[in-house]
Amino acid sequence: MRFWLGLLGLGALGVAACDGTQGTLVVRRDASGSSGSGGSSPETTLYVPAENVAWQAKLSGAVDIAEDAELFYLDAELQDSADLAQLHEQGRHYICYLSAGSWEDFRDDAKAFPESALGSPLPNFENERWLDVRSPEVRQLMQQRIERLGALGCDGIPPSSLAVHAADTGLGLTQEDALDYARWLAERIHAAGMSAGLAAPLELTRELWPSFEFGLAIGCLQGSGCAEFAPFVEAHRPVLHIELGDEDAAPGICKMAEALGFEPLVTSASFNGQSVRCRDIL
Repeated sequence: MRFWLGLLGLGALGVAACDGTQGTLVVRRDASGSSGSGGSSPETTLYVPAENVAWQAKLSGAVDIAEDAELFYLDAELQDSADLAQLHEQGRHYICYLSAGSWEDFRDDAKAFPESALGSPLPNFENERWLDVRSPEVRQLMQQRIERLGALGCDGIPPSSLAVHAADTGLGLTQEDALDYARWLAERIHAAGMSAGLAAPLELTRELWPSFEFGLAIGCLQGSGCAEFAPFVEAHRPVLHIELGDEDAAPGICKMAEALGFEPLVTSASFNGQSVRCRDIL
């Protein structure tokens, strides 16, 4: 498992319902399609986390149903379907991990990716290789993954590894390739009935944020990376914020994060759910 650390109004979003800290249901109009009635576009109702949602990241192992959280960030393929169903029965939600820019050799569909679409190994992650995001075969397989996550009940997907233009992929990918792929992913996620989250570096975020319902900021306190998510805050779209650390480091991290307008979480690199929520100690 690897995690890339890498002011308009609401635009096409219209609020359908809101329930306190539990999140917002929004209606996204698909500009590429038509409903067949008066030329209007079809609409999809999506769950979007509240700006102050109590959440937890648990990407390794099974979710802890007893955890006091309204939203979980999970690897859905590692979860028991009964646990996922129970979360929804309790009115809780989960967004799901998807490495969209890298090939992982442990995934069930790994052998379906053509060798020609696989680039260089990722540094420190020899079981992963960069993907040629221009490839029709890659996009077809990613669409199938997105649809599978939708069938597993995921409420949203923040696709990772989008900065393919900035990496030594061996594939000659450009920033335009990265932007086109990210927008395509957002469209596919919306079509599958889920909200799309954006975790990307500044040169992508400033172009892409209108297409995404929430941000996922990982390790942004190092340097000036947190500033890239300001458009989400200004548009009242949530930013889920993760910094790596332990209980001893959490007070200092949370103090730095306090003024951002994000919802910060301090967790270990294993993403095992042993996290400190800044809201609980500030």
